[in-house]
Amino acid sequence: MSIRSTLNRSLLLPILSLVVVAVIVVGVAAYHLGNAQLEHRVQTLSESSAVLFEDLLWQMDYDTLQVLLDEYVLLGAITSAHIDSGLTEEISAGGEVSSSDTYLVSRELLHRSGDTVRQIGRLTLEMSRDGVWDLVKSSVLTTLVVAILAALATTFIIQHLLNKGLIMPVQAIANGLDSWFGDWRDFRIDLGRGERHMRHSQDELDRLVESIHGMRDQILNANRVIESKDVRLLSAARIAGIGYATFELESENIVECDETFASLVGQTVDDMLNFNIRRDIVGKRVHPDDIPQAEVIRQQLMQGLNAEGVFKVATANGEYRYIRQMFSISSPARAGQATRVLTVAQDVTELHRLQANLVQAQKVRAIGNLTGGVAHDFNNILAVISGNLELLEDIETNPVALGYLHTSQHAVHLGAELTQQLLSFARKQPLRPVVLDIARMIRKSLPLLRTSVGESVDLDFVADGGLWRAEVDPAQLQAAILNLIVNARDAMPDGGKLTIEAGNARLDRTYADLHDEVVPGQYVCIAVSDTGVGMSEDIISQALEPFYTTKDVGRGTGLGLPMAFGFAKQSGGHLKIYSEPERGTTVKLYLPRLNGSRGDVNSARVGRSAANLEGLQVFLVEDSTELRETFTMQLKQMGAIVHGAPDGDTVFAMAPAIPRIDLILCDVILPNGMKGPEVVSGLQAFYPEAAVVYMSGYTENAIIHQGRLDEGVIMLQKPFSRHDLLAAVTSAMNEHRAES
Repeated sequence: MSIRSTLNRSLLLPILSLVVVAVIVVGVAAYHLGNAQLEHRVQTLSESSAVLFEDLLWQMDYDTLQVLLDEYVLLGAITSAHIDSGLTEEISAGGEVSSSDTYLVSRELLHRSGDTVRQIGRLTLEMSRDGVWDLVKSSVLTTLVVAILAALATTFIIQHLLNKGLIMPVQAIANGLDSWFGDWRDFRIDLGRGERHMRHSQDELDRLVESIHGMRDQILNANRVIESKDVRLLSAARIAGIGYATFELESENIVECDETFASLVGQTVDDMLNFNIRRDIVGKRVHPDDIPQAEVIRQQLMQGLNAEGVFKVATANGEYRYIRQMFSISSPARAGQATRVLTVAQDVTELHRLQANLVQAQKVRAIGNLTGGVAHDFNNILAVISGNLELLEDIETNPVALGYLHTSQHAVHLGAELTQQLLSFARKQPLRPVVLDIARMIRKSLPLLRTSVGESVDLDFVADGGLWRAEVDPAQLQAAILNLIVNARDAMPDGGKLTIEAGNARLDRTYADLHDEVVPGQYVCIAVSDTGVGMSEDIISQALEPFYTTKDVGRGTGLGLPMAFGFAKQSGGHLKIYSEPERGTTVKLYLPRLNGSRGDVNSARVGRSAANLEGLQVFLVEDSTELRETFTMQLKQMGAIVHGAPDGDTVFAMAPAIPRIDLILCDVILPNGMKGPEVVSGLQAFYPEAAVVYMSGYTENAIIHQGRLDEGVIMLQKPFSRHDLLAAVTSAMNEHRAES
């Protein structure tokens, strides 16, 4: 629809509205004016004729009265009239009024004689309003004709003015925009107005043209900025390693490619322009495992959908890299042209490796939490079994039965070692680190290590001069090295060479960024190398998971490497495996270098001297009912007086009624929101002279921080023997007396 038609339609309604309003106003005015004139005429006639009618009626000149009334009706002054004298018949003129819309005037006819006034009759004049309606119709018709003529004239004038002042300039603007195919920098709209008009009477259309010219300038400036940004964006994409290419969807021939995209597969741009996606990329470079994904993406593109995926793509030298690609359908510019697909690609190999490391770390952490909880419950069960076996040993005299008991105790000991390995992997074991000369410790352990590997394996130890010292738990370090040695031995069933190396190492920021939880710095590195069967990448990725093993059934538990890994992490270090199938394995254990000179870390040592518990008041806090009963029987058998409680709330309810406590024997992990150290702290307010011994299946940061026992803490690791309990009580009481 043109702007002229739109304006005509826009003018039609208001003009018609004005005509209707004018007709209504004129009609109402004519009606009121006609009514007023009619009423005034009848009223005037009634007033002017009253005196004459009164005289004629008093003289009883009824004929004259009749003539006058007939004359009034004949002249059209009234429609009908009659006089009622009350003595004779009524005098009437005119007929019945056909319309009910009439105007009627009635007045009394009086006779005055001196001061006497009396009514001698009544005059009634009636006038029809038909004449008023005729006047209204005539006025409305006249007004309608005049209004229509005026509306037509007004419309013509308005259209002429709009056509000249608005429509033609707007059409000039539209035609100028539609028909321009040149350089937009030369584009201008001319409304055909003189210079005088532009100087003295500039209006909104002139400002509109100026605005269009201003928008043109802004768009041109924006295009220049966009072109500049495109150049910078392409530069940034090249820096980020993002490349692009375009290929035809049907033929899958590459028609456009940049250097970055070509470099992702180790080719030149000219080479890529001769490539076919299906034949040369998917068929020859994409890893076979990713070909189904490539086919799914092709189907999506055929359906007109955008797609994306990550592929393992082989470069020219055969190395596989992870390439992320996004595909976007580009509609043909003209009919008959082939549909093209734009693809952008980026090498995400490092990101994929970091994500894999993160997933592995999260999996190991989750398994660690699980194994820690299992170890806690299992240690409690072993503690109950061990305690009851010891109680049976005291009352059993049958040698055969005692042999069964000793065998059972040995099984408990093996179970405790297994849970200790689980805790090592979960990083929840209590460490007692000391400043250690690692080379000296390994040399002392060589006889044991050589015995462990057997005669078919040649074991050598090499240590760098000036080896740094480290602060680690010696027992746990020996266990970790022994596990690594045993794994190396099992990897060489026909014998071979096994080398232990100890040296100084520095792990820089680049290495730390590539390995989860590694802190850049100086480390003491213990490397265990063998000439065995080696491991593939898949095996290495699972080697640190607990219970994973490639050995035959019964040859290993799958906890050796996980235990060493957990110990290294808990000590603030790192463990790394280097291996290739049939080329041997090297496992490197990194332990943080000790900065400064420090002596052995003070840690509470459990002695082996026996204590006399006769009459000793003991507060036993243990949430496991079976374990609490077992410990209570053992302590009572040794002469102690035991007060047992399952949690902190029960402890503090019992404490006010117990006047003296010599020893607090408390589990580290307790239910109902209050841990062992909090319970002990509250009890020490009641019994400041009491010695303290903690018990734990595992700790979870209650009295262990950064993997170490708090200084001065005596702790029994469940399950423990009666001799261990006596020794711990002795150490705690001796230390308490020394502090007092």
